[in-house]
Amino acid sequence: MSETYQSKRERRQRILGSLPAELRKHVSLRNVEAVASFSPSAQARLMEGFQAGLKQLSRAVEQLRVDPNTSVTDLLTPPAQVLTEPSPRQIQNELADLIQMCFPDMPRISAEALSDAEVMDVARRTAQTHQELFESDHLHTDFVLVVVYALLHQTLESFEEIISELPACLQIINQSSLPWKPNQWRKQNA
Repeated sequence: MSETYQSKRERRQRILGSLPAELRKHVSLRNVEAVASFSPSAQARLMEGFQAGLKQLSRAVEQLRVDPNTSVTDLLTPPAQVLTEPSPRQIQNELADLIQMCFPDMPRISAEALSDAEVMDVARRTAQTHQELFESDHLHTDFVLVVVYALLHQTLESFEEIISELPACLQIINQSSLPWKPNQWRKQNA
């Protein structure tokens, strides 16, 4: 039987609970399976990285996957050759998770097939861009973060206009676990 979004989330939360206590608060559900698969020494290295100021978990997970003996220094300032973009499979899984969140009754196999369909190309490219955004060394620069935040607000505003004109989409959003809170930013700046 296919795993639903909710059961996958619950399984990942159980895995998170099995990690060492000091590591739990730093690991996202998205990365918990990879971190749980690491040897105790690789998990300890990851914790040392967090204690030394590590902020980019996904990148560190990839480095430790490639080389479990990666130094803390390399976790904090990764060598250029280790930096990789998320695999198409990672992006497909992320989209399948989102599809199941939006359409909870959809079987996992159908969500995975849809996430790989041509119609989802724009969603895959957006997911890839989001991955790159959060991996950027410049995201924590004030002006970059504020400009990206403004850009995302404009994007959300545009989506809200489109959704408000399509009652079927609004109904799907209301039936899913997605919040529908129209953006008030536009009205504040009017």
